[in-house]
Amino acid sequence: MILVTGARGVVGTPLCEALKGSNMGFLPVSRSGGEGALQWDLASESEIVPVSLKDLLKGIQSLIHCAPIWLLPTHLKLLKECGLEQIVVFSSTSVLSKQGSENQQERSLVNLLKDAELSLTEFCQQENIDLTILRPSLIYGYGRDQNVSHIAKFIKRYRLMFLVGEANGLRQPVHADDLAQTAIDCLGMPERQQIAYNLAGKDVLSYKHMVERIFDGLGRRARIISIPLGLFRFALICAAKFARFSYTPEMANRMNQNLNYDYSAAARDLGFKPQGFLEEPKRDLPQ
Repeated sequence: MILVTGARGVVGTPLCEALKGSNMGFLPVSRSGGEGALQWDLASESEIVPVSLKDLLKGIQSLIHCAPIWLLPTHLKLLKECGLEQIVVFSSTSVLSKQGSENQQERSLVNLLKDAELSLTEFCQQENIDLTILRPSLIYGYGRDQNVSHIAKFIKRYRLMFLVGEANGLRQPVHADDLAQTAIDCLGMPERQQIAYNLAGKDVLSYKHMVERIFDGLGRRARIISIPLGLFRFALICAAKFARFSYTPEMANRMNQNLNYDYSAAARDLGFKPQGFLEEPKRDLPQ
């Protein structure tokens, strides 16, 4: 039996659909429950585990963890007692790219990722559990993501996009379907020497080119205004009043930083074959 945590997320949703389509037995976990999912708040650090939860988890052999990686270490002992033998967990390439960020919140995120990866690695080595850490780059898909979809929504609302300078930093957006399939492919694979793998999209694009693709996918003529960082900081403050996530100056700075990643190890060991960016825009952009 496969346990899927974060089953309602941007990766967890297509993952569960793929498992269901393959007739693979799995138990989805969601903080809110519903639609056959086990309601379990992984953020709870209580040492008291309901007997009913232990009974439901008995016989779990594999875990695909799509929820935030730092929520998992607290529950490793319980999952081991229930029979866990293999873990496939999603981390993030942010652990590599945001280490030197000037933003305290981003540095805290890096520490959470690094500490969780280390805890998982040590526990799995001690308990002889097979571990694979997948580090995706810019995730998008089905209009559920916090990256491409937010740019698309901004474009739809204001019919333009603000960029800093030339916005020539490289990106490799990776589709949620490719991540879900790779996680499934990891199940049952023989133990590998390498534990962590970068996962990135097929296309290497400048940030500006990525935005132009989004305009094209929405069927709109690209209207891009390039402005200096100082002026962009003011635009971020204004945009934050309308968007669903907090923009930061570091996000603006990174438009001109390369955030592309070598995924050759994942291609070699895991058979990772990502698709091109926005091959199906009607599927992946908010319409």
